[in-house]
Amino acid sequence: MNEPICALIVEDEAVEAELIVERLLEDGFAPAWRRVDGEASFVAALATRPDIVISDWRLPRFSGRRALEIVRERDEDIPFVIVSGYIGEDAAVEALHAGADDYVQKDRLARLGPAVRMALEHRRLRDEARLAEAQLRLAATVFESNTEGITITDPRGSILAVNRAFTEITGYAATDVVGRNPSLLQSGRHDRRFYADMWASLAATGRWRGEIWNRRKDGRVFPAWTTISAVHDVGGGGSYYVGVFGDMADVKQAKLEAEYLAHHDALTGLPNRLLLLDRLTQDVRRASAAGTRVAVLCLDLDGFGAVNDALGYVVGDALLQAVASRLTDVVGARGSLSRSGGDEFLVILEDVDGSAQAASAGRELQDRLAKPLAVADHEVLVTATIGVAMFPEDGTDADLLAREAETAMRRAKQRGPASIGLFEVGLPQAIADRLDLARDLRDAAVRNQLTVQYQPQVHFGDGSLAGAEALVRWNHPSRGVISPADFIPLAEDTGSIDEIGAWVLREACRQVAAWDATGLHLPRVSVNLSAHQLDHVDLASLVADALAAAGLEAIRLELEVTETMVMGDVVQSSAVLRDLCALGVAVALDDFGTGHSSLAKLSDLPLHRLKIDRSFVNELGVERSAEAIVRATVVLARSLGLESVAEGVETEAQAEFLRTTGCEIAQGYLYGRPLSPDAFLARFGERKGA
Repeated sequence: MNEPICALIVEDEAVEAELIVERLLEDGFAPAWRRVDGEASFVAALATRPDIVISDWRLPRFSGRRALEIVRERDEDIPFVIVSGYIGEDAAVEALHAGADDYVQKDRLARLGPAVRMALEHRRLRDEARLAEAQLRLAATVFESNTEGITITDPRGSILAVNRAFTEITGYAATDVVGRNPSLLQSGRHDRRFYADMWASLAATGRWRGEIWNRRKDGRVFPAWTTISAVHDVGGGGSYYVGVFGDMADVKQAKLEAEYLAHHDALTGLPNRLLLLDRLTQDVRRASAAGTRVAVLCLDLDGFGAVNDALGYVVGDALLQAVASRLTDVVGARGSLSRSGGDEFLVILEDVDGSAQAASAGRELQDRLAKPLAVADHEVLVTATIGVAMFPEDGTDADLLAREAETAMRRAKQRGPASIGLFEVGLPQAIADRLDLARDLRDAAVRNQLTVQYQPQVHFGDGSLAGAEALVRWNHPSRGVISPADFIPLAEDTGSIDEIGAWVLREACRQVAAWDATGLHLPRVSVNLSAHQLDHVDLASLVADALAAAGLEAIRLELEVTETMVMGDVVQSSAVLRDLCALGVAVALDDFGTGHSSLAKLSDLPLHRLKIDRSFVNELGVERSAEAIVRATVVLARSLGLESVAEGVETEAQAEFLRTTGCEIAQGYLYGRPLSPDAFLARFGERKGA
């Protein structure tokens, strides 16, 4: 099969051009050709990028010399072969010096094919050389600009080269390490077996990947996630090794701080509810074996909301810290203390004689708190109401005992502040009230008693509208507005949460579509899922139906889940969340830090956003530990490829800290309270999502 070629022939005689073409055909080419005989037509033809120029040297209106000058002036790497009746030795030498690839006399056209083939081969070699040079420049650029440290060692184990990131991470300059063995970075934390296994893997597979603790030039050690690859010398000179590593110190610190955050209250430093329940489980197990009793006390401050309203959140937070300090002094080694949320604390007392001794301990706590507290230039008086539950009399399950202590505390509140109440089984009236409320809740959606309000979320960068969280409200005909904190747990307990959750989901999707018709484009609406919904096998179908009914794109819906919900059965939760993500919806992890997240499991979940709980945001500017925790959470989110969203942003100072930390999205009273659909449209409608 003839070799295709595009030839530009510079010749004033058509017959001569045809002879050239016939010769090319005989020499195994399949030429597509064009003849020109003037400078203008020649320049125009060059735009077609011919494979070769075949030119006579002397023409009446043009010349091969001028054609060659034009090609080289334009820096065109086009092979140029002269075919002339008589060119003369001096002119031929001149042409070759000017850049012609070869010359052929017209009476010896048998040389044309080899000359053309050689000229094309030379161009191919030049192209390969240019490509190789470009690839070398690219490799050098990647090597130097890579943010991970890179070392290249020769077969003898000596360092040949390191990049800029290596120097920045280790503190060693290239002149410090070139020619030396990479073992100069060893920290001493790994034994010989570790390195033996590493070399065995390199020998077997040509690659090793893992975590190595290295030592910087200043002596500090750091963890590095490292990949070492063997590159075999084709000449048989042995294997070169390329090591790529990244400094994991910041990520590890963020994980440690996040682990602490998962088990402790950021404001007071006390164990959180999750850690306390774990300790209570252990205490119950020991007490069961020993035949002793355990008391659980739930303590709630009286009138704490009034302190917040009168003196502000900063003073309120300082009061909680002072209360935690006093309670710690009283409880001491006798038991465990935690802040379970808000102004509520849980206390575990081991080896108590009975409820009378537990109540006595409660009065001791009340007496200590009754003394004035000096808080932020204010003298504050505070009392506490306490509920008590006992193991084994009131239950054997840790979570149940804590809830029973909370129930006892709420009932004690009805008798007035500074009361102590013991958990009592029965109470027919309380049960009847709960049943009535549960019955009303089942019909709330049908009777149009449920409404959805929308709290805006904005981008920290430019203040543009990022989305809104849909929040359900219940307007009871006789009891007034009932807090979601009261009726959502009731809905979960009675099974009506599925119907309510489905209604909120449909209503939120419908509302966003309705806003579209008015010109308000909400980028995304966030809807909370309950634990019961997450376990529902038809959840993905429910979401798909809601989107379809509203005609809403899946990308504009975000579903929020809590740590507690997804960490119970990570495999099941991950499967459900992946089904949701397959629809195109986003998933956010809400109330981060208030539950328990195994970071290894967290990275396996298909998440898009991490929401920083408001309890940590409230402490910004007050507690350095809170700032460190929030900063660690943002770093953790970034390392997992997630957006970070701060809830409860109420002050400019909080917003500035979060903005400089790198948090992307804000939600809180500083940017807007939950609004009815009409109020939301009135505020944001003219902005049209901007």
